[in-house]
Amino acid sequence: MSEKITCLKQRYRENPGWYWLLATIFLFPILPEYVSPFILFIGFIVFKRQWTREGRKAKVGTLGKIMMGFMALALVSALWSSTKFSAFSTAMLWWGMFLVEVMIYNLARTRQKIDRILSLMVISGGINGLIGTIQICTYTLHKFDYIPKKFVLTTPFYKNLDKAVYDFLPFEISTKMWTTRASGFFSNPNLLSTYMIIVFPISIYLFLNAKSRKEKIFYFIFNVLISAGLSSTMTRAGCFIAIFGWIFMFIFLAKKYAKPMFKIFIPTICVIIPAILTRYGLIFKTVGKVSGGGSGGAEAKKSSIAHFQIWQSLIDYLTSHVKAFFIGLGFGVEETGKVLLNEYNLNKPHAHNFILETWMELGIIGVILFFVVIVCAFGKMLEINANNGKKFTLVFCVFTSMMTYLLFGLTDYIFNSPKQIILLFILLGLTQAISYCYEKTIITDSHTLKEVAVRDLENTIHQK
Repeated sequence: MSEKITCLKQRYRENPGWYWLLATIFLFPILPEYVSPFILFIGFIVFKRQWTREGRKAKVGTLGKIMMGFMALALVSALWSSTKFSAFSTAMLWWGMFLVEVMIYNLARTRQKIDRILSLMVISGGINGLIGTIQICTYTLHKFDYIPKKFVLTTPFYKNLDKAVYDFLPFEISTKMWTTRASGFFSNPNLLSTYMIIVFPISIYLFLNAKSRKEKIFYFIFNVLISAGLSSTMTRAGCFIAIFGWIFMFIFLAKKYAKPMFKIFIPTICVIIPAILTRYGLIFKTVGKVSGGGSGGAEAKKSSIAHFQIWQSLIDYLTSHVKAFFIGLGFGVEETGKVLLNEYNLNKPHAHNFILETWMELGIIGVILFFVVIVCAFGKMLEINANNGKKFTLVFCVFTSMMTYLLFGLTDYIFNSPKQIILLFILLGLTQAISYCYEKTIITDSHTLKEVAVRDLENTIHQK
């Protein structure tokens, strides 16, 4: 045992930044919102000191440079925002979370290290899924009078600590805590759902490429936990998008992986479908009642109507205010919440759509800059010559994670907390790291775009 500890200490001394990165990836989704960022900040300091000692310069990559342009606009927007502190602090939070992208790009320079990061994301997601499942199961058992309230696992997990910390702060932080929908270690169900959507395709990749039967069983179990965790949130969009993600992956991977894809889909559908039925009030109707009576189905309908009202109101505001249309009202959701309340009598905190929210905050200029980042990220994955099974599934799973993450953002705001914001930078960092590790054809014009598109189509058809 002492030899193992000594060996571990030696490996840490040789590459401390790498181990702090692993700790950040694993712990960020598990620790509270007000603790997780400090793990990243300490890790980055360790990484930077290591790089300085070794005489190396940290690189940000093409995606990092474009993202820095977007975040610079976010920082400058504090000048014209009426809530300057909110705009400035939110922009600085993005700059802080950006550090993980830099760490991944510089430290994960081998295929084995990329797999290690993905594995820790899935394990962390599975632990969240387990906690979420216990939360919803104990709540339901109590609701039907099978167990006393003292046996119900608190939702969210840090609820009491959150209240104590937020009450202590000199400024107000508004959080809505659900008891009828699980949140795992996150502060609300939608935040947990965001993470489950991202790690779901990654767990499929690790399951498909497991090197042993024991490893395959391990990742199968964690895929089930992730599916159960997503179901425990009873987030309709999240559940539907997860099913869509599986279908999307199956279409492209069926030639080689049809049987294992079906194996992993059976437990997924068995836990997700009941969650959808529950949310629409078709089963377990005492769960998820709205205030003033009504079933979960009424709650779901009310939520959908509210979303459409928000989107319609914000489109009306943007098209009738030139400043907001072009440069926005300033970074951070506070301005959007004020507009919805004061102009349209809607007491909602944000746009429930990342495109509209970005438009409200940074105008059409900000939307364009953000989409340049996303298009370049997808382009980097397209450039990779995924000419074997493992390489193809890796590129495709990260592509699917990014796609489902953004799709979920069409119905909810996916940059509402440090735990959500960092997910974008983790995916961008992984994209750059994968691009660095594998052979690729750089897209420079329409000719090379056509070339890589044809090659990728052939790789899809002729999977080895």
